[in-house]
Amino acid sequence: MAGAIAGALAVFFVLSVYLLPQSYLGSIHPTRPGPIVTDVKLSQTQVVLGESFSLQVSATNSGEHADMQILSIAFPSLSSTDGIVDVQKHDFRQTPLFIKKDRAIGAGYTAQRLVPAQYPSIEASNRPWNSGETFSIELSIKPQTEGEFVIFVKAVGLPHNGDQAHWPSNGTIDHQDEFVSVYSVNVTKA
Repeated sequence: MAGAIAGALAVFFVLSVYLLPQSYLGSIHPTRPGPIVTDVKLSQTQVVLGESFSLQVSATNSGEHADMQILSIAFPSLSSTDGIVDVQKHDFRQTPLFIKKDRAIGAGYTAQRLVPAQYPSIEASNRPWNSGETFSIELSIKPQTEGEFVIFVKAVGLPHNGDQAHWPSNGTIDHQDEFVSVYSVNVTKA
């Protein structure tokens, strides 16, 4: 009798720990989010030093459900966003985060390695971000120096399990070894 009980427990243990979880995991597929930046609007492409311009960016998940999707707007022309970049409005579920220069950030889409941020950025995100949902952010930007004011825009969906999980899919590489779309405003003297 004790042998039968021990055998039954061993079969139960093997089924519950090894076979059933593996067959369940093998039967599900990870979702494939499809972040896309659907609109980028600059109020002006040329401003006089001391004046502000607005930037509005909208992003959509055109793929399957995303556990998290991030819209990133970076400022390689700046060392700090203090007094220069302000969030005017947004409809993201989470409050947009200001990422400071030198902060440790994930790199290479999978974020399995950290690098110091070479310039500041803003990350707006949703947890979760369902298929077909669109969210927007509007910034007010007041450049402090003349010349070309550069802005990097990208979107990344998690889980990141293929090229469809980031936007853009080619172009300029940023400090995180990820593709970005580049926008600029020419800042002139009065």
